[in-house]
Amino acid sequence: MTTAVKIDLLNIVLIFLSLFVSLIIPFELFLFSYAVLGPLHYMTEINWLHQKDYFVRDKRYIWILLGFTVSITVISLLKYLKIETFFSGYLFSYSKWLINLLIVSSLFFSIGLILFKETKKIIVSLIAAIVLGGLFLKFIPFSFVMVGVFLPTLIHVYLFTMLFMVFGVLKTPSIYGVAAIIMLVFVPFFIFYNPFVFPWQISESVKIIFLESRFKNVIVSFNQLWNEIPISEFNFNSGLILKIQSFIAFAYTYHYLNWFSKTSIIGWNKNLSKPKFLLILILWIASIALYTYSYKVGIIALFFLSMFHVIVEFPLNIVSIKAIFFKK
Repeated sequence: MTTAVKIDLLNIVLIFLSLFVSLIIPFELFLFSYAVLGPLHYMTEINWLHQKDYFVRDKRYIWILLGFTVSITVISLLKYLKIETFFSGYLFSYSKWLINLLIVSSLFFSIGLILFKETKKIIVSLIAAIVLGGLFLKFIPFSFVMVGVFLPTLIHVYLFTMLFMVFGVLKTPSIYGVAAIIMLVFVPFFIFYNPFVFPWQISESVKIIFLESRFKNVIVSFNQLWNEIPISEFNFNSGLILKIQSFIAFAYTYHYLNWFSKTSIIGWNKNLSKPKFLLILILWIASIALYTYSYKVGIIALFFLSMFHVIVEFPLNIVSIKAIFFKK
């Protein structure tokens, strides 16, 4: 049995495990995965992307994506902390639109980073990305929800993970790899159409921590896309909310586990020097300590890394899409 086959089988097990636990303790599993597995994923993936030159033709221009991320972080944290005095009334009312514009422009600009290397073309692609981003937000229905809520969250952890798996199977055909992809496709259908909801008692502390995480917005937005009736009152024991949160918990947990399970194939641990390994280990332990002390403090401290790893992964996402759907 080859290493690739073993990893494919492991991922099938991880899908079952993530699904099972997400159905039983959806809120607790998500909070654990986001605080414990998440930071280690951010740091190791950013380091790996750096080793791979971010999959762009000239990594010097990654500083532009870095600038976008810093801007998103500053605006988002000011809104999260409700420090409205730092905004003029005009700027604050448009802060959500500006965050969405920065995110979608980063995605469009990543296409230019993959296609071009010359400075003039990079500048033109940057301007085009911003203009197209503004037009996208203005004229595409549900664009604000898709970009601001889902692109850095569920699209990143679920859809892009699936695309990476498809890309891997195309490179190295495997019946077990195909089986894992099929399972991943059907997981949300199983969650939403199965008649069973586990009557798990959610503690008040978990409710408070989850509301601090602001992932309530993801649940409400997800429901508004698929149901005509909005969630007027957020009831943690609602069957619908439990199912949506089970999917979120599954998607995040499997996303992280999938990354770590494919270490030997992706090779993110290669060229990881001892000093850098120790630095990542210390930062990871410190991040867990922050989340343990206060989940809100952990979110604030790790927000930049969380967003940066999403933004700088865009070029790789584009490369995967190109390889899958536009293969010559």
